[in-house]
Amino acid sequence: MSQEKLARDIVNKIGGKENITRAWHCVTRLRFHVKDESKVDVEGIRKLTGAMGAQFQNGQFQVIIGNKVMEVFKEVESKVGSNNKSDIDESSASKKKLLSRFFDMISGVFSPVIPAIAGAGMMKGILALLQVLGWISVESDAYQVLTIISDAAFYFLPFLLAISAAKRFKVSEYLAVALAGALLYPTITAGVASGESGLKFLGMSVPFIGYSATVIPIIIAVWILSYVYKLINRIVPSTVRVVLTPTLVFLIMIPFTLIVAGPIGFVVGDYVGIAVAWIYEHGGVFAGILIGGLMPVFVVTGMHYGFAPIILQNMGKYGYDNAILPLNIVNSLAQAGAAFAVSFRTKNKKLKSLAVSTGVSALLGVTEPAVFGVNLKLKRPLYATMIAGAISGGMVVYFGVKCFGFILQGLEAFPVYIDPASPMNLVYTIISMIIAFIIAFVMTLILGFEDVPADEEESTKENKTTSLSHEGEEIGSPLTGKVLPLQDVPDKTFSGEILGESIAIEPSANTLVSPFDGTVAMIYPTKHAIGLRSENGLEVLIHIGLETVNLEGRFFDVKVEQGQRVQKGEDLISFDREAIISEGYNMVTLVIMTNSDQFSTVEKLDLDYQVIKTEEQIFNVQK
Repeated sequence: MSQEKLARDIVNKIGGKENITRAWHCVTRLRFHVKDESKVDVEGIRKLTGAMGAQFQNGQFQVIIGNKVMEVFKEVESKVGSNNKSDIDESSASKKKLLSRFFDMISGVFSPVIPAIAGAGMMKGILALLQVLGWISVESDAYQVLTIISDAAFYFLPFLLAISAAKRFKVSEYLAVALAGALLYPTITAGVASGESGLKFLGMSVPFIGYSATVIPIIIAVWILSYVYKLINRIVPSTVRVVLTPTLVFLIMIPFTLIVAGPIGFVVGDYVGIAVAWIYEHGGVFAGILIGGLMPVFVVTGMHYGFAPIILQNMGKYGYDNAILPLNIVNSLAQAGAAFAVSFRTKNKKLKSLAVSTGVSALLGVTEPAVFGVNLKLKRPLYATMIAGAISGGMVVYFGVKCFGFILQGLEAFPVYIDPASPMNLVYTIISMIIAFIIAFVMTLILGFEDVPADEEESTKENKTTSLSHEGEEIGSPLTGKVLPLQDVPDKTFSGEILGESIAIEPSANTLVSPFDGTVAMIYPTKHAIGLRSENGLEVLIHIGLETVNLEGRFFDVKVEQGQRVQKGEDLISFDREAIISEGYNMVTLVIMTNSDQFSTVEKLDLDYQVIKTEEQIFNVQK
């Protein structure tokens, strides 16, 4: 399809020029503000050859194009004009942005602590398994030590959340941890244990409340801390700021946290748990059917991040969750079942391979690749997962399935469903998972889907590339920083690897370097992204930060020119991390191999959560 025809089809399916109030683009996507969202044919656009995906996000309609976006945008611009001002309903956009920011905040606060919670959760499952097998006694010292290992992360959860919330709200982590320390101070915990009501401070009540394993109190406290700290720091003279600012912050925030923020957060969290329990008590199986059926929609919209406080609240209060996690595990199997059904039925070799790989990922609890790469794109398989999720969701609620650990909800989660008091809990879980998989698989075959036609030209190209030499090419890291799992990237286009094999790096330095010897193929006008082509024809796009296109080049300094030859390790772009973060942007940087499908083997090194330096290997590619 020509770029002109693609642009014309996109504009027509958005509702025509009259429905577009603004059109612009970033390095991978066309972005639009529209007057009437109901006029946008999202599914029709997703089916267009040349469009890798389409979605509403942050009050925008986005069409994922890839590295041809600039060419397509030129054609779009010729049809709609270069409107730079939007006359959309600002209040509506503000609401959407607020909702999006809320889910981004929840994701940003919880994602960093998940490894600790997952490890502790798995330990709970292992401990339960040891009890069921009779290999350990609850009176033994070994049991006590293993209990400490499995409970520590949950008991001191406010400390973990204080650190991640401080990073999210851009305030000192040490001040935030001090607030968490106040909530779990021995005087408070001892008062809770003794049953006393509380203390008095300046005539105000400091209630004794058990804050261990709570979520909302510390998040509220750190959020308010971020504003109080900035205000005081602005007022206090710089000569005494180091000592006086934290002193005043403590004098204000610790009493406020103990008297106001903590109790309010505790009550809110308690009532959230009560509300969920009420829904299940009165809705019963129907509640499981409804929420289970909508779980794929929650994942697509990002609303599933909002369930994290509910899960942890239940874990802290009851020691298990029977509201959300059991629905998640059957949803994972449903997504896998639909993806495998697609691989079974499609005649497109590329789609078959994608469906198998994303199906395996879903079996292990990572569903986004299957959702965005296969099921949502084909539409009917997503309907099949909703049907399977509804039926299996009703089953886990009917059986009263409980999950005792907050970990990825896939096959590896079996241990956290072991209940020493009820051995059938795991049996019911497995039955529900099998049913979810089978129903999704069968319903996908029954409903069918419009198969993606095989591209004969691409097949020929693939055959040619496989006959080339098998000389490998090592791709180095363009940044110094920490590698993040793609599922932690709060952007479905990137986390789903829609644009190609990718790796995410949170930079700890301010310089981007070339990952190989090659040529600068493209420099984006706003300087936040650059495209490179290696000597062996590998095309790599490096995108610095998320949504940083909106900075319009501020805080970026490009060191090279388009068409310039570069050596591995040569400086490409310098940027001001602190300034970008202070503007509210996420600095996670994506290294994307946009033509990875043209190579026989792409090996991505397992570097999740590891700190790497520039030029250290991240990919190995075979022609």
